[in-house]
Amino acid sequence: MPTSSSLRRHDVDNLRAVAVLLLIPFHTARLFDGQPWHMKDATAPYWLAEFTLRLIGLWQMPLLFLLAGMAAAWALERRGPRAFLHARAARLLLPLAFGMLVLVPPQVWVERATPQAPLRQSPIDFAGGYPEFLSHALECCYPAGNLSWHHLWFLPYLFAYAVAIAALARTTAWPALARRVATAPWLLLPAGMVLVAIELALRPAFPSTHDLVTDWGDHAHYLFLVLFGWWLARHPGLDLASRSIRHAATLAAGAGLLLWLASMPAARGGLGLFDLPWAARHGLRIATEWLVLLAMLGQARRWLDRPLPGLAAFAPLSLAFYMLHQTIIVLLGWAWFGWSGQPLTKALAVGAAALLLSLAGAALVARAGWLRPLFGMPRRPAAGRG
Repeated sequence: MPTSSSLRRHDVDNLRAVAVLLLIPFHTARLFDGQPWHMKDATAPYWLAEFTLRLIGLWQMPLLFLLAGMAAAWALERRGPRAFLHARAARLLLPLAFGMLVLVPPQVWVERATPQAPLRQSPIDFAGGYPEFLSHALECCYPAGNLSWHHLWFLPYLFAYAVAIAALARTTAWPALARRVATAPWLLLPAGMVLVAIELALRPAFPSTHDLVTDWGDHAHYLFLVLFGWWLARHPGLDLASRSIRHAATLAAGAGLLLWLASMPAARGGLGLFDLPWAARHGLRIATEWLVLLAMLGQARRWLDRPLPGLAAFAPLSLAFYMLHQTIIVLLGWAWFGWSGQPLTKALAVGAAALLLSLAGAALVARAGWLRPLFGMPRRPAAGRG
């Protein structure tokens, strides 16, 4: 029988593609919400932007980390830890360096050069144009300086977790626990309480920073999900467990989502129907996140485990798309800063333009052999070679 690494998991590919594509509405909404960011609409905030961020942000990055853990398990079946880390360094660290030098500086300049924008994340002014700014682009470190990885924080985090996964490559991955869960799939549902406990213990002292060094709340959260994905992929029988509870997980996730949004203040995109202490509301959020992830895994295994033409074509472009999209959104927000008073129309225009430009840019990268490694794509074999 073929191993899991020799089979294409279309459900994983399709879920990843959907999560990456939804970065467009997510980061477009950041132009219009009430939290500091690199660029803003002149009359932000708007409730619909906050609601969009809550709805997508609940599961988007957690899902990408969980799927990364699954992909790491399969990659380690095909190669040893050293080769695995070498491949991950080429796929993640080279694009990170390129992005910090080429894709992030325009975002920092826009932020510095638009003092009239509300809620700037770092209110430091720069009066010159972009060519003048480039001579200051490597001044360390953001927010006091200009050198930053901005949205590319995902890349160093993935590499750090790849190192952790490689260290576990030769372990048995807790087979007794996997057998227990396979015979009692409902145990996957309360397993999320571990994640809730992690969040309630660490988040008050360690808010999300994306600086890699002090971001212990995010590290504990995301590493748990990476390890969970690795464990799932190491035991293919667990696919049946997640699929068998998909209906219960979906119903529970829907109920949790409604309760969480009902308890969220309207100013943050919720419905504001009742109030909960922070610990109760945050615990409900994390429990709902877990249920949504289980529901998505189970439903995708049932319905998305086949090639879907649009998503299949997008899959090899996803990393380049991710690297390009936020710079494009920030630049569009800057170029159209004078357009205000029509937030929904403007958001749809920014989102549509960013989607088309990001797809076009990623497709061009895929066709340019010298650019492919800079965006995490493998080099194409030379003509005439196998």
